[in-house]
Amino acid sequence: MRTDIARHARYFSTDAVEPDGAFSYWVSTVCSELIELDIESRNTARFQAWMLQKALGPVSLNFIYTQQPQRVWRTREAIHRSRESRFDLLHVRSGVFTFDHYGRSFLVRPGECVLIDSSEPYCFDSTELGLGMSLQIPQKWLRTWAAAPEDGVAAVLTGDTPWRRALIATLSALTPKSVDELLVPGEVLSEQIASLLTLAIGLSGGQVAAGRRKLLPRIRQALLEHAHEETLTPAKVAREHGISKRYLHLLFASAGTTFSKELMSIRLERACRQLADPRFAGSSVSDIAWRCGFTDSSHFARRFRQRYAASPREYRRRALPAGCSCHPGA
Repeated sequence: MRTDIARHARYFSTDAVEPDGAFSYWVSTVCSELIELDIESRNTARFQAWMLQKALGPVSLNFIYTQQPQRVWRTREAIHRSRESRFDLLHVRSGVFTFDHYGRSFLVRPGECVLIDSSEPYCFDSTELGLGMSLQIPQKWLRTWAAAPEDGVAAVLTGDTPWRRALIATLSALTPKSVDELLVPGEVLSEQIASLLTLAIGLSGGQVAAGRRKLLPRIRQALLEHAHEETLTPAKVAREHGISKRYLHLLFASAGTTFSKELMSIRLERACRQLADPRFAGSSVSDIAWRCGFTDSSHFARRFRQRYAASPREYRRRALPAGCSCHPGA
């Protein structure tokens, strides 16, 4: 019995074009049919590759073969142009893939798999005769199975636990022929893979909470050290800690706060201390605001009043010792 999956198969091969146009055809095909990437190869004149795509309900299954080494990048510019955020579950069949992703460097060898976050930059190098299978999984859909899939990103899964062996065995069983001959709808197979992936990631609620408890103080310390920088953003902080921006917001939400609230609190408290410190009496309120990361003095004054029920100048007059001379703009 052949299902709808067979009728939805799409096949792309460099055999269909002239040799001198094979590599450019491959790059164009990957960017238009898979995901936008920058690709380089040392041997573009004899480049050979093919890709077979099949739909498994919400998940796109891709078998990819290349006969030459490649260096591949997923850039922030490409991410900004993307219409949908996805996770990619890569299962290597042959060759070795060397990744840099989420601030980590790792190898993925034959028989191993790894979860990649397409909403964050990455790069990888592949050896010759690379054969892999990629499952493109919508992020919103996967989060109906795993509360925080980011906890499993960039962690290479081997057969070292029963659930990981079950996941890898299921992925290994997927071939163009076996998927053509599925006796169940593609959605059923996708759901089974999602559930096995959730189990294979293997983080209990307590382990996830412990990991977040360790990471959040480091992020808060980074805010303390860089709060004066007007260009400080969630994306920048997430990138420096090897996590996604969404996961950064999740960390603060789990602590009952937000990135913006934490940063604002640090900046206001720092400004408050300086306004009450005689050593800064020669600095104007605007200078102190700028020094604490505020680029708009009126915005600073409004937020300061909300926090301390007084304008910065009123607060300074009450806090500084009598007779302490202030800057004329104070």
